[in-house]
Amino acid sequence: MDNLTLARKGDKEAFSKLIQGIKSKLYKTGMAILKNNDDVCDALQETLINSYKNIKKLNNPKYFNTWIIRIMINNCYEIIRKNKRVSEINEKMQQNMDNYYEIYCEKSDMENLLNKLDNELRLITVLYYYDDFSVKHIAKILNIPEGTVKSRLSRARKSIANIYKLNEDID
Repeated sequence: MDNLTLARKGDKEAFSKLIQGIKSKLYKTGMAILKNNDDVCDALQETLINSYKNIKKLNNPKYFNTWIIRIMINNCYEIIRKNKRVSEINEKMQQNMDNYYEIYCEKSDMENLLNKLDNELRLITVLYYYDDFSVKHIAKILNIPEGTVKSRLSRARKSIANIYKLNEDID
């Protein structure tokens, strides 16, 4: 029996093995939405609990990855809703921190480029390029048409190219 079949029967070890195979995708997806390690860890914890409790309800086992990524995205948006006021205060405080420049410089160039994108473009870019989901899977995860995914990917590419070009011109 495969791990998914065993996990659906309540095998904790098999469920753990399934999670090991997708944990980096879950984390990257959470970071694309929340941009805060603590919040991502909270969302991840909720995702693991929810998916473990509801794995028996998964209709089509071949869509396990899509299913659990969707749970992660929903949990991330729930955290955003709950912490909206706290997030705004944290952002203002972070902007005023003395070591902001050091924090900014520690990020990779690509991460800085991604953070300049709108949330919808950043999420689709991360799902496509970092998590290796197809356009079709992203459309299912986000519950939007494939054409919308393609157009957002195109807009994200153009935006990244423009941002990169502006940075080159400044240097």
